[in-house]
Amino acid sequence: MSEKFDIIVAGGGHNGLVAACYLQKAGLKVCVAEKNDKVGGGVMTRELTVPGFKHDVCSVAHTLLQANPLLRNDELELKSKFGLKYINPDKMTAIFYDDGTTLEFYTDLERTCQAIAKFSAKDAEAYRRFNHQVFQNLDMMVMGMFHSPPSASTQAVMMEQSAVGQDLMRTQAMSAWDVICEWFENDKVKIALARYASEAMMNPFNNGTGFGFYIILPFMHRYGVGIPVGGSGAFADSLRACLESHGGVVRTSAPVKQMRMQGSKVTGVVLESGEEIVATRAVISTMHVKQVFPDMVPGASLPEGFEPRIRGLKHNSFQPFNLHLALHEAPQYKVGPAVDDFFWVERSHSNWEDFARAFSDLEFGIPRRDFIAYVMQDVYDKTRAPDGKRVLNMYAFAPYNVKGGPQKWDEIGKEVAHGFLDDLRKLTTNMSDDNIIGFSWMTPLDIERHNNAMIGADILHFGSYNWQIGGNRPAPGYGQYKSPVDGLYMAGASTHPGGGVTASSGRNVARVLMEEFNMDFDKLVDA
Repeated sequence: MSEKFDIIVAGGGHNGLVAACYLQKAGLKVCVAEKNDKVGGGVMTRELTVPGFKHDVCSVAHTLLQANPLLRNDELELKSKFGLKYINPDKMTAIFYDDGTTLEFYTDLERTCQAIAKFSAKDAEAYRRFNHQVFQNLDMMVMGMFHSPPSASTQAVMMEQSAVGQDLMRTQAMSAWDVICEWFENDKVKIALARYASEAMMNPFNNGTGFGFYIILPFMHRYGVGIPVGGSGAFADSLRACLESHGGVVRTSAPVKQMRMQGSKVTGVVLESGEEIVATRAVISTMHVKQVFPDMVPGASLPEGFEPRIRGLKHNSFQPFNLHLALHEAPQYKVGPAVDDFFWVERSHSNWEDFARAFSDLEFGIPRRDFIAYVMQDVYDKTRAPDGKRVLNMYAFAPYNVKGGPQKWDEIGKEVAHGFLDDLRKLTTNMSDDNIIGFSWMTPLDIERHNNAMIGADILHFGSYNWQIGGNRPAPGYGQYKSPVDGLYMAGASTHPGGGVTASSGRNVARVLMEEFNMDFDKLVDA
């Protein structure tokens, strides 16, 4: 006999777990079905090198989560009851350029302005003015992340009514680089800011990327960077503990093959094992929308134009190449102590043409070693490694569609990984073999294999270009978390507000379902 639940969540990433927690806390019976042997998806920590060293598989900080009422108001008691902790150090990012100069970004805005003034006093003042301008609208924009978005047409009408809205519409359509050039003059400052914009995995020189730059740094100055104590997976672990404490069920090693259909309605899931799990009220999918439609809803009648829109979703410009090292001691960079005590240290170009050309090469499938960050959360979180030892995550950009096809990564992955390591050796004084206890890496192809919702190793599912955000994500008319198939709802990176660790869509879809069930979401979170 098939097991029955009120709600089934297909996919155990953080958004699926968040939705499950709210709905289970509200008194519904919820089951999460997850492909991997561990929940979390992109929010996962494993011992990837040697035992005792905790490495983050994908996400290394939870910056956008810091603004979510889930965390700020501790709505699920993740902090007060289930042990979730975050560190927000003042020292955010240190950049060293290929000519040996450095630029530092701090949570404190004024300290950051002082660092920028080393390159340009005019840009330091412009950075101050830019952030204060964004601060005036930041609360409104943040609030929009944690609610269902209006349709694109409704949003356009709303934004057209004010000068601020008109300016935001223009910013969304522009490239991040063009927005930056309107504010700043020094090439090194502009390159550093564009690197922040590129963390959305989009070429900052492409149109439609402007909003990614506009919000990220003011957001970090307001809310901090959000280093999870114990590793990125600590967030998923606390969510699982919360869900199970309320009686929810988690099924790991349970990949979903397709939705269980009764006529044209989704009534549960069918696992790859053939087992069926029945949902009496709804199924929430946090998988990639391209996985689900049309192959996982056999017999469903999809609206005209929906499938082409899903097939045509534009993926991001490049993907991650992750490297993990267990060390006796932290790298000592030749640029000197200016970058010490920053958990995120990044190498960068000095010339903007070289910078732009490197992005273009990635888009044409040519691996580059220009874009890499050296991330050591254990500067502040000592739980990551055994006493006296250190953990280093190297996070780089790479093309999934490398020349010769994605499978080529199985041939060249080791060579590229050791190339990144050789670069680190040249930039430091102490990265000999004697200092390295363990070394592993994940190519873009490995990342896709780890999480098949990351089609093409796109950790954000598809790009947050201005035509693929808000009410247009994943497709116009379906941006409010309800799919075109009866009984099936959507969350995760394929929906508003997109990828990254926000927990927004998980919380938002729970609110949508509770409203449909005539349940009071506000009363639940205020309890």
